[in-house]
Amino acid sequence: MSADLAYSTRRFTFSAAHRYWVEDWSPAQNARVFGRLTVVHGHNYTLDVTIRGPIDPQTGMVIDLGELKRIVGEAVVERFDHADLCADPLFRGRVPTTENLAVVLWELLAPKLGADRLWQVRVWEDPTLYVDYRGP
Repeated sequence: MSADLAYSTRRFTFSAAHRYWVEDWSPAQNARVFGRLTVVHGHNYTLDVTIRGPIDPQTGMVIDLGELKRIVGEAVVERFDHADLCADPLFRGRVPTTENLAVVLWELLAPKLGADRLWQVRVWEDPTLYVDYRGP
């Protein structure tokens, strides 16, 4: 096995809707804290998935990028593209902020990619805002 360690990142996109709302709060409190974000709206999210590991001496890769594309496509893109995040069971009790979306995506991907190999998920809500998450 090669001692060379590398970080390989692949980018994915999906569009999803959400609104910010805490069920235990009154409508007035939700409006006070979240403002216009209490109204259903959507984003064209960009997800960067970074895998860390040794460079395979035979393939020259950290991970088979086709396999990474398949795993993220099945676990994330197919689930969330053109979906309402608020309706997904993974967001029960969680406001679907970009921070919480990053956590959920990590929770979906770590068991499939290996928590030791999954280095980071970066979720871009728009060109001016992203959240990095590196697991618990």
